[in-house]
Amino acid sequence: MSDRIIISPLARLLAGEAGLTIDTLKGTGPNGRIIKRDIEAAIANPGANPGANPSASSAASAQPIAQAGNSSAAANSSKTKPASSLPDARLFYDKTEYDEIALSPMQAAIADRLTVAKQAIPHFYLSRSIEMDALIGLRTQLNAALKDRGEKLSLNDFLIRAVALALMEEPEVNVSFADDAILRHHSADIGIAVALPDGLITPIVKRANEKSVQSISAEISSLAKRAADRRLKPNEYEGGSFSVSNLGMFDIEHFTAVINPPQAAILAVGGTRERLVRQDGEIISKQEMQVTLSCDHRAVNGATGARFLQALRAYCAEPHLLLF
Repeated sequence: MSDRIIISPLARLLAGEAGLTIDTLKGTGPNGRIIKRDIEAAIANPGANPGANPSASSAASAQPIAQAGNSSAAANSSKTKPASSLPDARLFYDKTEYDEIALSPMQAAIADRLTVAKQAIPHFYLSRSIEMDALIGLRTQLNAALKDRGEKLSLNDFLIRAVALALMEEPEVNVSFADDAILRHHSADIGIAVALPDGLITPIVKRANEKSVQSISAEISSLAKRAADRRLKPNEYEGGSFSVSNLGMFDIEHFTAVINPPQAAILAVGGTRERLVRQDGEIISKQEMQVTLSCDHRAVNGATGARFLQALRAYCAEPHLLLF
């Protein structure tokens, strides 16, 4: 038989805190596995474990067992983690039960940034449906005219232009929170979420309010390609005044996005869906898109966010305005 001690990660953590010697413990779990209740029993009866540290056992027994695996205990295993960190996931699984894949520098940076953003920024969300029939029709016409030139415009290209103009109409959304002040930006510098194999990056279309749909389309293509090739310069993905994350191409109808600091808002865009609606006493079909605006409540209030979505809806309903 193997001499390997079979013990659950949580039981190992509790044993270490209590000063118990695990090779003297008898497991009552499957195949003799030492589990949480075995550690609890040993702590309650320290004399039954000759390898125990009496002072450690006494200290452990003075605390509720339910707290042994909490964030404070987990923080002790990593000096770099704050006391409020969640326990390391590895504490709950045997090493034979998973493959460990190290985080890339990008994934680690994203994890830190989004954790801080979600904890420090008071998010609230506004959702609405936007009719897309007129915009889809205009896109179809323009793509037919551009076909011979090898160009093709996406709905996202039009949407970025519409967002930029809506931000100019509602500048209170085009802001950043700076502790003792709100920074109102002069132009719509819009970050576009681009998925990479090991993370996510948001290259920025600067001054999108001053650019045509075709220019925006060409710039997004260039930024996305250079992002994939890891050739973006920091000034091409840092800062910005607003972000758009579009998962419509993955057939996602609705989601919420985490704000990308130092920005104060981000728009999550779902795919278009056919809806049956009653209009003038008749049932007709409409193409609708679901969007959700995540706002930093320190800088943007509900009424301001709602007006921005109204402006965005108006541009999508009258898409010819996006061409000027």
